[in-house]
Amino acid sequence: VMVRVAVTGVSLSKTGLPLVKGATEMLIATVSPSDATNKKVIWSSNNSSLATVENGQVTALSAGNATITVTTEDGNHTATCKVVVTDPIPASGVTLSQTELSLEKGETADLTATVSPADATNQKVTWSSNNTTVATVENGKVTAVSGGKANISVTTEDGNHTATCEVTVTVP
Repeated sequence: VMVRVAVTGVSLSKTGLPLVKGATEMLIATVSPSDATNKKVIWSSNNSSLATVENGQVTALSAGNATITVTTEDGNHTATCKVVVTDPIPASGVTLSQTELSLEKGETADLTATVSPADATNQKVTWSSNNTTVATVENGKVTAVSGGKANISVTTEDGNHTATCEVTVTVP
């Protein structure tokens, strides 16, 4: 004999979800009680031109507001999450904490990259040295390898904006 346990409710892992256009995030639906017989749910968006949902995966398509609803198959219980989609803020430039640096062989120094504007959506940068026999760089930490000059560059992932620091390495 199988006892049917009816669904009494459903909840979502988030009730509000800010997303940048193009981003995705997973919502988790929790059906109550935990031993309910039928835990199947149906996902929907009230504005699929702004945000879509498939098996809890929300995808932000364009700026605006949408409501994601999960409905239990058993009992039609619902829970909602308000999704606010914003357009990404592009990077307009990058600067370094120093434009010139003098080091002795074996010394290290830290450079800091500042992406502008401060609220640019993508703050990721890559570092490079045009002469790794003189100076190397990893995440802004410059290491003096041997005498000479090298340019340490930082480049934004968004827009390929670049800033450079000229490093002079002396051998004592």
